[in-house]
Amino acid sequence: MPIVLPHDASADGHLVDGVIGYLTLTTGLAFVAVLLFLLIAIVFHRERAGRTRAHHTHGNRPRDRALTFAVALVMFIAIDLTLAARAAGELSGRFWRYPDADPNALRVEVTARQWSLTFRTAGPDGRFGTSDDVVTLNELNVPVGRPIYFKLRSRDVVHGFYLPNFRTKIDAIPGSTTRLWVQAQEPGRFEIACAQHCGVSHYKMRGLLVARPEAEYRDWLARAETDSRLRTEAADPATREASGAWDWETGR
Repeated sequence: MPIVLPHDASADGHLVDGVIGYLTLTTGLAFVAVLLFLLIAIVFHRERAGRTRAHHTHGNRPRDRALTFAVALVMFIAIDLTLAARAAGELSGRFWRYPDADPNALRVEVTARQWSLTFRTAGPDGRFGTSDDVVTLNELNVPVGRPIYFKLRSRDVVHGFYLPNFRTKIDAIPGSTTRLWVQAQEPGRFEIACAQHCGVSHYKMRGLLVARPEAEYRDWLARAETDSRLRTEAADPATREASGAWDWETGR
């Protein structure tokens, strides 16, 4: 049964798929070449009429060593160096070009804890930690076609924030703020998984990213902002202090 990758719903997932495809192709060809070489050696150097024993060498002659080195060098350049150069270019050109200066980006603070994910986006005032913040548990709603910029923290242990349909992941680490960004290219409901074993209920730690067309997202956001404001106003001050928000720019 063929291995099928999760559906790619992102702007840059095809770059990861391309690297995986190239690695699969080149290592597959190398494997076939080695099998053919072994088959030829078995057939032509076997014991047969006129030869009382199979012909073999210890492979320590200068020409044997030169051949081994040449084959290894070709494989290293064709597979390892090529992939390293390609991946480095795509990481610096796309995945690490964070939308810090993009006013259209949706900024999301993610708080991971055993065994849930809390998502927070700033409300109309554009500031985190105020009464109009939109806070959701284990479900994040985002608009299609806009950068989604995540900053992540953990309240307890290391958690993995994995988006298989976007071909990316990052760890949420206690005492540190990590970040990544994605862009949904189509509407849909996509799994968020924890890719680090984080305790006995690790298997329960999952979330959902819901990508909506822009107009539908704005309708959802208007309702969510009202609901969040009412909940925050009804909560006692101690609960608000424990909500886990931090200043986006300073990380405090």
